[in-house]
This record gives sequence, C-alpha cells and structure tokens, in this order.
Amino acid sequence: MNKNIFIFTFLFFTLTGLAFGQTNLEKKIYKLYDKLEGDSLKPKKNSFFAVPIWGAYPETGWQIGLSLVYLYRQSIDSITRPSIIRFNTQYTQLNQYSFRPFIDVFTKNNKYNFKAIYLYKYFNEYYWGIGNRSNNSKSLYDFSQNRLQLRATKQVVKSIYLGFQADFNYMGNFKGDSIFNNENLIGINNSFTSGFGAVVSFDNRDKIYFPTKGHFIDISTLFNHQIFGSQFQFNNLTIDARQYIKLWKNNILALQAFGNSNEGNIPFKQLATIGSDSYLRGYYNGRYRDNHAMAFQAELRKQVWGPISITVFGGFGNVANKASLLFENTKFNYGIGYRFLAIRREHVNIRIDYGRGENGIQGLYFTMNEAF
Repeated sequence: MNKNIFIFTFLFFTLTGLAFGQTNLEKKIYKLYDKLEGDSLKPKKNSFFAVPIWGAYPETGWQIGLSLVYLYRQSIDSITRPSIIRFNTQYTQLNQYSFRPFIDVFTKNNKYNFKAIYLYKYFNEYYWGIGNRSNNSKSLYDFSQNRLQLRATKQVVKSIYLGFQADFNYMGNFKGDSIFNNENLIGINNSFTSGFGAVVSFDNRDKIYFPTKGHFIDISTLFNHQIFGSQFQFNNLTIDARQYIKLWKNNILALQAFGNSNEGNIPFKQLATIGSDSYLRGYYNGRYRDNHAMAFQAELRKQVWGPISITVFGGFGNVANKASLLFENTKFNYGIGYRFLAIRREHVNIRIDYGRGENGIQGLYFTMNEAF
C-alpha cells in the first residue's frame, strides 16, 4: 500500500503542476471532445467508452477488469437526462471473478426512471465481527452471490418521483477459518432474501453525474418477507440526502447525509456497513457492520485545468445495534482525489481517491463518477 500511496501522490501533484499554462494542449483536448461527442450545436446522442479496472489487495492479490459504458439520451433537449448501460467485470490473481450489468434509463422529459442491477460474484473478503468496537483480528472467507435489484419511479410533479423497488439476493458457498465458522452468524449456511418496497425521491440537481447546484433526497423501504419467498424476515429503511453548492469560480461544495436502518432477522452480509469507494473512503467495506449505519461527508471539488480536477473530502460515520447509539465511538475519515474528464457533455469523471481513517487505516480507489 505504501508504494501505491507514493505513486498516487506523485501523479497527483506532478500532473496537476504540469497542467497549468498548457493552453495549446487544452485546445487540442477540447477539439478531441468535439470529435467524439459533437459540439454544442450538433451534439451526439450517445457515447461509448471503456475504462480499465486495476488494483492489488492482500485478500485477492492483483485485480484486473474492464468497465464498458454506453451513455445516451432518449431525446436531445435541455430537460431529458442521460441514460446509461454499463457492464463491469473483474478477475483476480486467486481466480475469483465478478460481473455486473447495470442500466439507468430516463424516458423523454424524465417522466419515468428505470434502474436494474444484476451482480454475480465469487470472491472473498475480511470479517472483523459485528459492532463498532470489533477488534483488529480478522478472518478471511469465500462466498458467492447472485443479486438482482429493480427500481421504477414516475415523476408525479416537477422533481418529485414515486415508485417501487424489488431486491432478490442469494448468498452461498461460505468458506472460512475456524473463527469465522464458529461465529454462528445468521445466513452463514446460505441465504435467499426477496423483498419489495416503496421509493420517494426529490431531485432538482442540474446534472446527475457532476452536480454544481441543487438537492437530491431519496427515501426507500424494503420489506423482506416469507410471502415474497424470503428465508429471512427483516425490514430496511434507507435515506440519502445530498446538497450541491456552487462557490467561487469552478469550486463546488458537495454535502451528504446517509442512513441505513434494519429491523428483524438480518443475514450478516445484509447488515448495514460503513466503508467503500462511496461512504467513508479509507475504511474497508464491512470493517464495521451492524443493524444501523449513518455517514456524513463533505467534499470540495475544484477544476484546476481543462479536464483535470482535484478534490478534498472528509466525514464521519458509525454503525450500531440501536439507532440511538450511532453517535457513540464515531469513526472519522479524510482524503484527497484526482479527476479526469471522460465525457465532457455529461461531465462523467474517472476518479482516483485516497482516503484515511482512524489508526492509520487507508484505501486507494480507482473508479468512475463521483462518490456522491
């Protein structure tokens, strides 16, 4: 990890420093964008590109993969939002793999929004226990997952969407050491959950991939019950609230409050967690897990030259058995990020983030789109 941090820091400051003053290069880059996407008078309706996925982690060895992205609009106007079809695949040094097709479609004038994600995964990950005071010892376990998530909403009045969602999730083939196997975890002997729920969203952001102003508030429920075929009965409530504020020049302040609450007989893999490339960057996803989770984060985004931007971010979060305990023993994080503009019209970025948390915990992320 130290080597990765050095490379990231070197590239971050070197590329940013070299960027200033290169006006001729900037013009050439924008001409390339015009060829690929069309200009403002004759924009193309669609874009296709591929992004490599790479990384190295103690539990998997090296990881390689590819993200194929097709971005299009149902209608070329100033109202209809872009739709996306995306396919991600990964392969690791230990012969593990995953693939995830994803669609997010807006119809003309954003009347309807349809989302679908399918995930197949044969991977491993670390387990530290349940709760926000789990110790530093960890177990490594293998698992497989098949998951399908569906969502459909309708814009009932301007910026307000109502609809439903469904979630079907099979987890199996758990293999771990004696510590992990003796935990008596719910769902450790394979699990299938299926649930349905309601969705209400408010969204007046000016852009969905790189907002510069506006709000996004999404409240969703999910009821996993035997009448839907679920082996385990539990309910979930998720709240995601974001605000984007345009400051001076090309500076954007992004704010987010996130909450995930579960009640019932919850398989351990579906407990609320903190830590990922989106929430509390720097913490391993699943380092802390429990019935409830919350996270607050802020990020300052600044364009420094042409297609290059930088960010600084920080936040805090926690998990707890009871929602009333979420502000006890809170975890903090902070970090920096580098952005390169992949699609100019929709402002889709390729991003590299480096985050740190308590006790020197850290993470390096290479992916697409903003964290929130």
